[in-house]
Amino acid sequence: MIKLSQERTKELLAIHGWSGIILGLLLYAVICTGTIAVFSTEIGDWSNPLDAPATEGLPPNINALVQELGDQVDPAYRDQFFLYSSGGGRLMLQFEGHLEQDGDDDHPGAEEHYGVLYEIDPNTLTLLNRTEGPEAMLDAARRATDALADFFVDLHVRLHIPNPWGLFVTGVLGLIMMVAAITGFLVHRHLIRELFTIRRNKEALLRSRDAHVIAGTWTLPFAFVLAFTGSFFSFATSLGLPAMAMVVFGGDQERAIAEVFGEPPATDETPAPVANFDAVIADATARTGARPNFIAGSFYGRADSQMRAFTPAEEGDLTGRSPVYSGVTGEFLYDKPVLVGQSPSAGNAVAALMAPLHFGNFAGIVSKAVWFALGFAGAYVALTGMLLWTNRRADQRAWQRMGRIVHWMGYGLPLTMAMTPYGTFAGRWFGWPLETAQWTAFGLAALAALIVALGARTAARARDLLVATTGFALLGVPLVRYATGGPGWLGAWSDGLMTVIAGDLIMMLGGVICLGLWRFGAGTSAEQAGQANSRPGRPGRSNPQVTA
Repeated sequence: MIKLSQERTKELLAIHGWSGIILGLLLYAVICTGTIAVFSTEIGDWSNPLDAPATEGLPPNINALVQELGDQVDPAYRDQFFLYSSGGGRLMLQFEGHLEQDGDDDHPGAEEHYGVLYEIDPNTLTLLNRTEGPEAMLDAARRATDALADFFVDLHVRLHIPNPWGLFVTGVLGLIMMVAAITGFLVHRHLIRELFTIRRNKEALLRSRDAHVIAGTWTLPFAFVLAFTGSFFSFATSLGLPAMAMVVFGGDQERAIAEVFGEPPATDETPAPVANFDAVIADATARTGARPNFIAGSFYGRADSQMRAFTPAEEGDLTGRSPVYSGVTGEFLYDKPVLVGQSPSAGNAVAALMAPLHFGNFAGIVSKAVWFALGFAGAYVALTGMLLWTNRRADQRAWQRMGRIVHWMGYGLPLTMAMTPYGTFAGRWFGWPLETAQWTAFGLAALAALIVALGARTAARARDLLVATTGFALLGVPLVRYATGGPGWLGAWSDGLMTVIAGDLIMMLGGVICLGLWRFGAGTSAEQAGQANSRPGRPGRSNPQVTA
């Protein structure tokens, strides 16, 4: 055992505490946004619906339209093509290629991705929009149809930090969460008893600790699974593939990609007819038992063209399948593992399980609801852990201030997420850039929450104000959605847009719950606030922090 002086021990404990709280704040943000990102598809359908709900999977009778649009595309844009759904079930047809930019003898032009993106109504097979330009422009056009869901997904996946750094951050946070789950299991010696123990007649601090332990104990297995799969997704492409290329292939990433994903077919640029998309979809449906929801292909209109159809999991399975077809004849070639490799393997089976285990989409809305509840519990554990830590040190000025920051993140983040739809709907209605409108709403809400958290008389008062404001914000979201051109309930009912009605009801239910916590949680807040009424920064008097 290392012997340290009392002063050095205090210094190390301070470093440990501060680093733990800072990382805990980021981890809380990732968990909290992840509970929302579970319903990304439903958020897209609710926030930007079509006039009628789209069918499951790719729509029927699309071959004539796809080939008509594909024939209009510049041959330079036909290296890759994709057929998939976006917000509201819109059908997206995308072609990509490489164009060499202008340069000179000293600075030759670099190749950049360019292409064309078609937005199609899957019910009427009418063209809604066409975008041509560099890859960033195509991505912006696609994201405009699914702006709200993409905002939350990016916030969860990489905290909106540019790649690959955002993936590194969330990957490290996943590892921290995994360590916390393992150590939490080890330190709870009375695990079974702590599953059901809460001391209701004790003081607020002990009750808060018991609630934290119960929530943490029940969610330990889920926390480990979520952390492990999240770290896998963050590190697999941002770090895993480059590291493998460096160690095994001497830094040659192209060789590493070929080994993992397979060698491309032999090059043959001879012009050739394009396979019938309807026939490929029909064969994939019959072969796998599920209708494809995504098609990816290469070299449209060439003799070496191939198509790969992705199908969702059949009932009782966790993963789907992805048969590969000739892009000329539509002939079935082989079944390719969904993720990596050229043939089924134990490693691919394990890797393919990562997505359903992380996103909870293996049993439809039921599994998503369970994942949401468990994610909410995980966020509660993270928040109450930070509140308990700062409360025990509330006699120190620095920890008083950090306690206010914890309240700002803990109760301000839900407020900022509740305000983001306002920016999305307003931006779409007024024609503003959607990302700018979203960040404006998010940033203003975050600033207001910070002012409340730092300026309120007590931390409990800050909590109450933020929870109440979140409740009112959630209640107002359906009204803003309708006021900015969204369908009303009668129209949504008649058109079969049940996701719109369900989304509005969930927003209203969330608002009512927040207002109920604000109104009926006043006794707890007042009890804790009565312990001290000091502003942050006045030493020598306790400043209650545990208000969860």
